Amino acid sequence: MTEQQAIDMAEALGGSVWQNGDQDGDYMVVVRRQDGKLVMMSDEVMCEFDNGTAMPPDAVVGER
Repeated sequence: MTEQQAIDMAEALGGSVWQNGDQDGDYMVVVRRQDGKLVMMSDEVMCEFDNGTAMPPDAVVGER
């Protein structure tokens, strides 16, 4: 998804925007649920993680 799409989705869901760091990298949205689980969404997939240990160390940055 584009940066603007990720920003809009993050604002709507109360999440954060994350970009994989590549120049043409994909933007994703990360939402931390009340139970501590993380949900990561792109325009192709949605994944749920028990916690942040399965995520890249910088995945939950860019709060918008």
